[in-house]
Amino acid sequence: MLRKIFRWFVRAAITLVVLFAIALLSDYLAHRVASGSVLVVKLRGPVVERGPTGLLSAFGPSQTPLNVLRRAITKAEKDPRIVGLAVEETDPQMELAQAQEIVTLIKHFKATGKWTAAYMETAGDFGPGNLPYIVASATGDVAMMPEGELNIVGVGMREIFARGTLDWLGITPNFAAIGAYKTAGNIFTEKDFTAAQREEDDSLIGGMYDQIVAAISAERAIKPDDVKALIDQAPLSPKAGLKAHLIDHIEYLDQFTDGVKHHGGVRHDLVQYTDYGQPGMLSGLGVKDKIAVIYCDGEIVRGPSQGFGMTGGKVIGSDDLVDAFKTAREDDSVRAIVLRVNSPGGSVVASELIRRAAVLAAKKKPIVVSMSGYAASGGYWISTPAKFMVAEPGTVTGSIGVLGGKFNLSPAAQKIYLNTGPVTRGANVEMFDEFTDFTPAQATMFKDQILGETYQHFLQIVAKSRHLTVEDVDQIAQGRVWTGQQALGNKLIDEMGGFNKALAEAKKLANIPPEREVVLEELPEMPGLLERILSGRFAQAASLGPALKNFAPALVAVRAALSGNGLFCVAYCPVVPVL
Repeated sequence: MLRKIFRWFVRAAITLVVLFAIALLSDYLAHRVASGSVLVVKLRGPVVERGPTGLLSAFGPSQTPLNVLRRAITKAEKDPRIVGLAVEETDPQMELAQAQEIVTLIKHFKATGKWTAAYMETAGDFGPGNLPYIVASATGDVAMMPEGELNIVGVGMREIFARGTLDWLGITPNFAAIGAYKTAGNIFTEKDFTAAQREEDDSLIGGMYDQIVAAISAERAIKPDDVKALIDQAPLSPKAGLKAHLIDHIEYLDQFTDGVKHHGGVRHDLVQYTDYGQPGMLSGLGVKDKIAVIYCDGEIVRGPSQGFGMTGGKVIGSDDLVDAFKTAREDDSVRAIVLRVNSPGGSVVASELIRRAAVLAAKKKPIVVSMSGYAASGGYWISTPAKFMVAEPGTVTGSIGVLGGKFNLSPAAQKIYLNTGPVTRGANVEMFDEFTDFTPAQATMFKDQILGETYQHFLQIVAKSRHLTVEDVDQIAQGRVWTGQQALGNKLIDEMGGFNKALAEAKKLANIPPEREVVLEELPEMPGLLERILSGRFAQAASLGPALKNFAPALVAVRAALSGNGLFCVAYCPVVPVL
């Protein structure tokens, strides 16, 4: 009997060793790179902050994981076997800050003396294409297919005002906001722009427009005024773009690929960034230092994370982020934390739960915030425990303010002959009821006590974090949204830069030499293949058209109203520029 058990253990051990050897061989072959190779980066679909690894990576071919792309280009920059970088764009969808981070990665690669080139099917397809174009232009060698569109048409934003519709339906909005620029509720309460909303939008759009003009001017050596003239002439055909020196070649993808393979008269192997950027099985072996990377990517809600929010984008739950900070805090091998924020905010309660978890973690190890497309309202709230904050020039940040309210559905119900009647005890029990308006006393209580105290708390945590007075913060708060460039001038962040800049600062604060390799532990842990199959959570990102994105504030409000008793309080940024 013992002999049989022993033989079974031996066979099992041999089987495991063989399987491990096969896995190692497969991993080696997948990461094998010949000398003189070219890294190929394919930008397609939504640019997401974090992509799946292992078997799950096969389920995300129509999106671009920024963490894998960053890892691949940064690694290739130092790899003597990689001699060039080819960027292929198939109508990618990204935020301005994400495009700026990719541009920086390309520039750092070029600075090593290696060559770069880009191919675009089109820069926009019956829509703006500024961002794909500025990414391609960073390579200095831009090709476009003959029937593409060069839609460098500028920057815009359209606000939606539904007060007239609500009046017609018989729905009365009982809303309040603290901060003159906290305008997410205007979709329900106004029929047109308020002066503050128009001022805020104009400032944001103007700042982004200037950044895009400056980027094109610098990369294509065209005077800024001439760039503005070309923008006013766009959409442009590839031939017009070639004549204006906006692109360098008109060719198809097969011609571009053939040119890359034979660049400089030498035959090059092509290496896909998704393979090259994935960590190997033995990566990090022997590396002692670890930095946790915690992702807050999406609308912030209470409870667990979800696949999609009512805005059509991702949702990050407070439970997952609280657990992530706890894991990083209690892991003695983690020397520092980088909090990567790409969120317009959401629930006040959820944001405060996450912030408290970050505060506890910050007592044991430094936190550095890296702001991506958005780090506004609740997204900025959770960033305040950080010792250092970096953002891209085009990051949408700030929006330090709070809003909330409820809808009175009673007039609408009466239109369809639905009658309701209350039976109550308590003067303010109907404050949370969807079939009543606030009384004057309740309206004052809601604005001054619930929203007002929340806003004061927001001001205080920002003031403490940024070493400012509450009065100083109030001047730049009021719910106003800023670009990252403007936020730097307002002392809301410490420096311009992307994830790699934040990582370098985290190393510095943790007393880790800049050249020393560290293991990046990405949190929260992504659900495994079986969990995704059982839950149906395969999707990584959703992409709404610009028109639908304008309804994001309304959808957030509906979510918040449905999640409780009708009354809600959120820290949310409604700004959706079209780029």
